[in-house]
Amino acid sequence: LKQKLWLPREMDRGLDKKYKGRYVFTEHHESHAASAFFPSPFDEAAIMTLDGVGEWATTSLGTGRGRELTLHQEIRFPHSLGLLYSAFTYYLGFKVNSGEYKVMGLAPYGEPRFADLILEKLVDVKPDGSFRLDQSYFTYATGLTMTGPARPSRHCSVSRGAIPKPIVSRNFIWTSRHRSRR
Repeated sequence: LKQKLWLPREMDRGLDKKYKGRYVFTEHHESHAASAFFPSPFDEAAIMTLDGVGEWATTSLGTGRGRELTLHQEIRFPHSLGLLYSAFTYYLGFKVNSGEYKVMGLAPYGEPRFADLILEKLVDVKPDGSFRLDQSYFTYATGLTMTGPARPSRHCSVSRGAIPKPIVSRNFIWTSRHRSRR
């Protein structure tokens, strides 16, 4: 915590005070959006970032035009597709923040048997693509674990994979409409 509170001083120390410029600190999702838009070949784009959690945002929708980047809408913690993915990683018996690729790799070997159940019980998807997770199924906001005990199943893996599709497609529609209004 001390390093984060005094980050400019720590950076000066690490650079032997040779850097004389200004430090600019951006929010987590703004950094993701900028790293996708600015090096791209596009002059204008709808931008969506989906992640576990930055400062508080977990999903951000925005637009990029020329040298400008604007985030228009966000979904905040604890409602997070990234944390939902991590919860399924934990639920399947893998380590969070390192086993997600294994969950992704399992998905082609199962059937999306639980996708409807997950959408019915865990994720409330709104018409605009925003969503809410039923927190009674998760402990990551209040405890040290993601869910209850692990229950390995390739069918859970592929079912979890089906969940972001309606959310992402509805968010892209919203972002595209918002971009075309400007």
